[in-house]
Amino acid sequence: MFGKTEMNEEIMIVSYFSLPTDLAGEMRGWPEFVGGKDYTVDLRDPSSGEKVMVRFVEPPDDQPHVSVKGTRRSVLFEKVVGRVIWALSKHSDDLMIDSREIEAEHASAT
Repeated sequence: MFGKTEMNEEIMIVSYFSLPTDLAGEMRGWPEFVGGKDYTVDLRDPSSGEKVMVRFVEPPDDQPHVSVKGTRRSVLFEKVVGRVIWALSKHSDDLMIDSREIEAEHASAT
């Protein structure tokens, strides 16, 4: 939905994903909500321009995970990460969380 946007922060959350979780529904009422459905969510802070994306990723050679990417680490990014963890934890007894800064040469490709 955002096209080519430079995302610099990422949190990856691995779970069993045995029960579907409507992450978009969890954030639909937020003023930053731009759009999305199920595990796909796009948010933007109108005052700062900050963007956060949530995606379900199924890599062919690794475990499926939910990716939360943000243009920077900020209040909106941390608010989204918290809500995603909270929502997923209602349907799983095992979440593994990993964070990373996205390298600049790969950031514009997302």
